[in-house]
Amino acid sequence: MYGLSDSLKPLSAAEEQVLLAVWSCKPPASRRDIGERLAEKGWKPATVLNFLYRLEAKGWVKSGKDQNRNIYTPTITKRAYSVWIMRERLDAVFGGDVAAAVRALVSESGCSQSQLEQAIAVLEEKHAEAEEYDLYDPYG
Repeated sequence: MYGLSDSLKPLSAAEEQVLLAVWSCKPPASRRDIGERLAEKGWKPATVLNFLYRLEAKGWVKSGKDQNRNIYTPTITKRAYSVWIMRERLDAVFGGDVAAAVRALVSESGCSQSQLEQAIAVLEEKHAEAEEYDLYDPYG
């Protein structure tokens, strides 16, 4: 799964929301800390706990104890998950065609000029890195 363990089970949309809340806390996160972030969206403490159990069973978090509190630590970084989920959607929706995905995103998402300029800068930086690598001769 693009750098993620194959032992991780797919997430539901609700499980993803809980995992996002875990990442938003300083690790290790207590159930209370996670619940506070989700309470704003109407989540009840028992529901949060149920979903934390699910995330642990699926391999996305590890639980532990800190005195009398349950604590949770994500097993992967938010960035790793973000790359994996974007790649998965790119393959599923656009057949892996990055140009088509960018074209659709730019034309339909209402990106501001500033956002487009930032994206162009990132693409130019990656392009320059690729050129440097292509010019590198380890035997020269």
